[in-house]
Amino acid sequence: MSISEIIILSIPLVVILLSLAFMPLIAPKFWHKNESVIFSILSAISIISVYSLISDPNHLLKHVLIDDYLPFIIMLFTLYILSHGIHITLNAPSDTFSNIIFLGSCSLFSSLIGTTGASMLFLRPFLEMNKNRKHKSHLLIFFIFLVSNIGGLLSPLGDPPLLLGYLHGIDFLWEIKNLFFYWLFYIFVCFFIFYFLDSYFLKKEDNINILNDYKFSIKIKGWSNIILIIFTVFVLFFDFKNVNLKTYFCDCIVPGMCIKNIILLIFCLISYINGHNAREKTDFGPFKEVAKTFLVIFIVIAPVLFILNQNSDAIHKYIIDISNGVDGSSAFFWLCALASSFLDNAPSYLLFFNMAGGNSQELMYVYPNILKAISISSVVMGAMTYIGNAPNIMVKSIADKKNIKMPSFIGYIIWSSLIILPISFIVSYIIGK
Repeated sequence: MSISEIIILSIPLVVILLSLAFMPLIAPKFWHKNESVIFSILSAISIISVYSLISDPNHLLKHVLIDDYLPFIIMLFTLYILSHGIHITLNAPSDTFSNIIFLGSCSLFSSLIGTTGASMLFLRPFLEMNKNRKHKSHLLIFFIFLVSNIGGLLSPLGDPPLLLGYLHGIDFLWEIKNLFFYWLFYIFVCFFIFYFLDSYFLKKEDNINILNDYKFSIKIKGWSNIILIIFTVFVLFFDFKNVNLKTYFCDCIVPGMCIKNIILLIFCLISYINGHNAREKTDFGPFKEVAKTFLVIFIVIAPVLFILNQNSDAIHKYIIDISNGVDGSSAFFWLCALASSFLDNAPSYLLFFNMAGGNSQELMYVYPNILKAISISSVVMGAMTYIGNAPNIMVKSIADKKNIKMPSFIGYIIWSSLIILPISFIVSYIIGK
């Protein structure tokens, strides 16, 4: 494949990722008005280029859309619907220790219901818990670090990048077996810093005596959805075998992944009916945006993944060469970190996963450090900017509506550079040595 063909196939993905990252900041009104048109044009260009330049376009698009996108979006939809039906009312003191306990607990839940679900579920109780505080911006910054990003590192349910890895053959328990130490290290260092920062800001509060005058109480609604989330974990954990379905009309094989998807959709239906009976309105708007955005990303990323798969050996050899002969895990970490910080972390993971060969068994057992580097970097380094991960901007948006002064785009990067970046340097050194 010539350089010009590679450029043509890659342009739609580059334009989409840069647009998603910067257009909402540079020209929000124009982007909101023309987003669907731009998505449609770039998707069409990508499909035309695939059919023009790739020998087996039908197989490629079927693999990306049916085998990858469909189960991916069904799993995200399941987590969205189930977490949407859980409501928490919290009454607790706003001291440093209580905030650490709360953020630590939420970080664990991020790996069960996803960083987006956990952010939306726990943000309002967290704000209610700290409603009498004057200095709140640092609380929400650490909420973004811990709940919206780092917390999702322990399972494929935690963050879309890891979910994509699971769909490409990474074992369901691989993250908790191999990344727990790194998750714990990030959490421990963040809380160590948070303790001193929050203690400092707490001393500046005028009503410091009132802050600790609350009796702890918690009310949880939606226990049926919590049970369904537990069932979801079991469904994803077990490997469903293909079923040979023989009927009077046809004889066909139903793939195991299809059975999983049907079960997950049944869980969604149960949750929706329960919510409807309880007169709770489900807001599908945010998920529609997510589904539309990822559909376009999967379409425009298809030809790039094809290019990477065709040249993965040469790319990996080059990265090993520039890494002084080691496996290249540090290089993968920081390249993926750069992409995840300013672009969407899910396609960033997918790109570097395929750049490393795209073979799940080989990455888990032959090059585990590369898989660690890509997984950690794509999840954690999404915390580096507001646009690195969708929950980041959601938290900021809710904070703005409640008149909580958050740092500017550059101001937030300064915070993350002082806290997340040094920890990541240590982690990348440990992985790459």
